Amino acid sequence: MEQARYQEIALDIAHSIMMGEYREGEKIHGRSTLAGRYNVSPETIRRAIAILQNAGVVMVSQGVGIIVTSKVMAEKFLRSVNQKGEIQVFLEELKQLMDKRRQIDLQIDGHLTKLMTYADRIMSRWMDVEELEITGNSSAVGKTLKDLKIRELTGTTVVAVVREGVEQFSPGASLVLEAGDVLLVVGPAEGREKLHYALDIDLNS
Repeated sequence: MEQARYQEIALDIAHSIMMGEYREGEKIHGRSTLAGRYNVSPETIRRAIAILQNAGVVMVSQGVGIIVTSKVMAEKFLRSVNQKGEIQVFLEELKQLMDKRRQIDLQIDGHLTKLMTYADRIMSRWMDVEELEITGNSSAVGKTLKDLKIRELTGTTVVAVVREGVEQFSPGASLVLEAGDVLLVVGPAEGREKLHYALDIDLNS
């Protein structure tokens, strides 16, 4: 299953933590240093760190930086990735079996479709990060994250709010949203689409 560059970087950092390159409580290089190391933009690093933050591997403290919180969670995160790879291998084997056994084509196709849908949902919840900007005419302006009930209504999670270029990871429920805020959201595709409507954000924006 093809991965975005920020997903690959999240995996590499988690592997470095598991191998002891970064230890618990230790500060990881800043985003600009990581951007240079991986030859990507700071925005790409921001998404990679958001994945690790959501998985409990690191935390981002304002004025301090990116801190390793758990080697155990890094190992768990990597095991989860490997399991998803096994699902993909299984799907490919089912496709080959379908070619050889056309007489049971309908039965296999039904199971394959269900399994692919399930795998896609897992991958969406796992690492897809979307940035949504709160526009001036959004109904979310002036409301708190608690008021919006985002997780309840859409099944998505706001892992960070970027305001005037400054990221606030794991924002509190009492944070009042302002026009121009950028939300970093993780969750299934259908949930993120619901969130567009809930925040009155144009899907094409």
